[in-house]
Amino acid sequence: VIVDIITNHIATPCQAARGHPVVGESTVPCTGWNGSTYGNRRISGARGWDAASPELFHHRPGDVLSGICGVGAPSYLCGSPITTDCSCCKCDLYGLPDWNTELQEVQEIHYRHLEELYDMGVTMVRMDAALYQDVGQTSRVLNRFPWDYVYMEWWGEYPVGIHDKYVGNYRDVALTWKISNALAVEKDLTKLPELLDLSYGVFGIGDDKALYPLAYHDKRTDEAEPSVATYKNGLEYHQQQKFLLAWPKTTKILLWGGFGWSDTQQGPPGCEPGQELCTPEPVFNDAGEAACMATPTISPLPREQAQKRQWVCEHRWTGVAGLLGFRRACRGLPVSAVPSTGQGRLAFKVGEKCFVALVRGTNERWPQGYGHLGNWSLEGLAVGLPPGRYCDVAALPTRLARDATSCPREVVVGPAGVV
Repeated sequence: VIVDIITNHIATPCQAARGHPVVGESTVPCTGWNGSTYGNRRISGARGWDAASPELFHHRPGDVLSGICGVGAPSYLCGSPITTDCSCCKCDLYGLPDWNTELQEVQEIHYRHLEELYDMGVTMVRMDAALYQDVGQTSRVLNRFPWDYVYMEWWGEYPVGIHDKYVGNYRDVALTWKISNALAVEKDLTKLPELLDLSYGVFGIGDDKALYPLAYHDKRTDEAEPSVATYKNGLEYHQQQKFLLAWPKTTKILLWGGFGWSDTQQGPPGCEPGQELCTPEPVFNDAGEAACMATPTISPLPREQAQKRQWVCEHRWTGVAGLLGFRRACRGLPVSAVPSTGQGRLAFKVGEKCFVALVRGTNERWPQGYGHLGNWSLEGLAVGLPPGRYCDVAALPTRLARDATSCPREVVVGPAGVV
């Protein structure tokens, strides 16, 4: 379990708490999703030790209810041309009151929060808004626990070498942009082989310091968009997550398994606008069956299905479990291109016993201009593998059993390494 930790800020005040408090009225009139109360740069806390007054947040001299500065779209900058210099570390991100992490009292609150998570069994965390926090102050609290893994929210900034040394790995979102462009956006089929040159995402971030997601929470869209990887793109998205699993040049990847939305501000099914408190619908029904969306067969999903409030569970779609086994066997092995006939087809060998082949799909709503390319039987293709029967693990509904002697879809390679 990876838990998203937010030690940069707290929630913006609700309407009733904005401005200076009126004598005799509550200073914490807002209610959070778990029932805790808060106000303007103030939280009452749920444990006692987590209560905070305005003095614990960065504020203007003489006015504890006003932030020093603000940061947000479109530049996300604070007077400096870069964010990695901590020039925004004292600013309210999107109006969210910014913790003064220089204070020992604040560090103690954050320490006890992390201690609570660690004691309940959490061993991996994602550091939200890492660019807007002081590395030294953050690491002094974070590194008091022996986490198994830590990674940071990161966008496309060139690393300066301090965050990965004292906090954790970078979330590298540029790799998914390149995959989506190659398999969904690019209309020139002659450029498809360039996908085999994929070796990094964000310039300056090495594979050993990166975690590569495909979809991620803060880059979702209300409607399907080919350039943004979400379940709404249907089969197009599924091909991209299969490719990410099969691509051997990435060490750590992150698959998305979530729920459907019609508005990116929505929570899981069962939690709808207007509800003060809610209980998410269970993923599994009374019979123990997963109530998830079926594996898509077209791109994009029909709008009614794409907007439906249900569990999607992209990680349960056909081929994912089988490709996890492929990844364990083939990750890190060298890639060599396999010449194929016809544009829009891509094949490559990984090591001496692994092989990948794919065909560019077509988008029904935004046609790329080349139409349906059809299935690829691979017959006659010189794949260069040892003779034998090979399982198409990308077509398996579940993982391939260790003692399996057959596979629903197999590829037979002859003595000359030809299918």
